[in-house]
Amino acid sequence: MKAILTSAMAVASTVFQSEWIKYVFELFVVFLGVYLAFLFTDYQEDLRERDIQVQYYENLELELRILASTLNREDEKLQVHLRVVEEIEEGKRPHIPPSDLLFVYPGLVRDAAFYSKHFESLEYDFDEIIWGSYGLAALEKQIDSFNKKSDALLPTLVNPDECCYAEDGSLLDHWQWYPRLVRSIYNNNRIAAEGILNQALPDLQDNMRKAKNLPLLPRDSTTTPAN
Repeated sequence: MKAILTSAMAVASTVFQSEWIKYVFELFVVFLGVYLAFLFTDYQEDLRERDIQVQYYENLELELRILASTLNREDEKLQVHLRVVEEIEEGKRPHIPPSDLLFVYPGLVRDAAFYSKHFESLEYDFDEIIWGSYGLAALEKQIDSFNKKSDALLPTLVNPDECCYAEDGSLLDHWQWYPRLVRSIYNNNRIAAEGILNQALPDLQDNMRKAKNLPLLPRDSTTTPAN
């Protein structure tokens, strides 16, 4: 009888150990499954944020290239006004052309980043964008002022010999703003265009390569061409 009890206890102990090991193993499998699921979810989220980064950088790069190209086209118009200013300063009495300056930059991609729920995942120097936006806003305001002043005096340009100059060849009071505003708009236009080509675009390209896990390229000292 004692031998039977001993044998029964041994079997029970073996079964108990087997069930305990089975329970521990099942618990480990559940834990491992949950852990791997979290890892996979985090991996998917990282991939999604990386895709968002790359898409944003690519769209902003296109937007800034278009803006730089627009600024360069406006530079050609400003060169005409600058030559007029130089002739005025030389004592000549050149014809002052009506305003033909434009500034169009809705900044849709730039603004979208600030309202995006993924704002923090966009690894970019947004101080640069903020200060750049301030400079562009100032340029837009100057061009708007230039156009309004020019349009208001447009009727006087019908008679160029009498509209703009005093007898000594100096500008009349209501045209004194013209040289100052032309030079200021030209300077701000160049600062904006060069800042985009030499700083903003290279920074965006670096960030795109980082997001794609690509090595950074050495920066050239030359200006990036505008498309």
